[in-house]
Amino acid sequence: MSVLNRVGSGHPLQSVRDEPKAVLAGVLALLVHLVAVVALTYGFHIQTRRNEPVSAELWSALPPPPAAVAQPMPAPAPAQPEPAPAPKPVPRPEPKPVPKPPPEPKEAPVKAQPKVDIELKAREAAKAKQAEAERRKLEEAKQREAEKAKAQAQADAKAQAQAQADARAQKDALAKQAEADRIRREQDELARRAAEAAASAQAKVLASHIDKIRGKVRRFIVEPPGVPPNATAEFDVVLIPGGDVLSVKLRRSSGNALYDEAVERAIMRAQPLPIPPEPQLFPQFRTLLLQFRPQE
Repeated sequence: MSVLNRVGSGHPLQSVRDEPKAVLAGVLALLVHLVAVVALTYGFHIQTRRNEPVSAELWSALPPPPAAVAQPMPAPAPAQPEPAPAPKPVPRPEPKPVPKPPPEPKEAPVKAQPKVDIELKAREAAKAKQAEAERRKLEEAKQREAEKAKAQAQADAKAQAQAQADARAQKDALAKQAEADRIRREQDELARRAAEAAASAQAKVLASHIDKIRGKVRRFIVEPPGVPPNATAEFDVVLIPGGDVLSVKLRRSSGNALYDEAVERAIMRAQPLPIPPEPQLFPQFRTLLLQFRPQE
């Protein structure tokens, strides 16, 4: 009715102008449906083949509509109902993303244990932990005692070995000292015997030469009359090497001055006195104690 009104209102060409638009709209609608069918088919194909790569043909624009053909103006058509509004342009199809793999099934949640069981297990775990700690402490104490006993045994063995070594060293030292004492006693005994022998020899030599000196002096004594036979005159005589008399001194008188003077004169007249020629024996003859009796 609106067309008829518009035709009757003085616009006879309006229906001719609207007809090409209707044809174009139909062609566009057909193309859109074809594109939708192709997209759906291709999308279904992609969904069934997930491992294959996705490809799609994108159009930058819709194909141009066919050129309008000039037709002879038809006769006025009877009034037609008002055409439907042109459809809105369909947006270009976008490639669908590759579907993500299905999520892994989650583990079923563990059912919470009753509070009583948890506390019981906690107490048991605490007791087990305490028992383990006590066991470790006991083992450590035993190990320390064993190490201490081992160290003490080693120290005792070392001390015993040292004591034995000291005892052996002391025994060896005592043996060496005893041997040294024995050797020293033997040497002392030999020295004593040698000294006694030398002294005896020297005494013999001294006595022999003193007898010789006294015999030579007697030859020069002129005894005065009346001298008791047991009268003894003693003189200290100092000699020089060679037997010469250096000095004569009366040590003890015989009780007869004349006899004492006669003996002193005889000593001076008998020099040089007969002493041993060995120089090492002269010190024993440097100072002589000479005794004289009338009856000798």
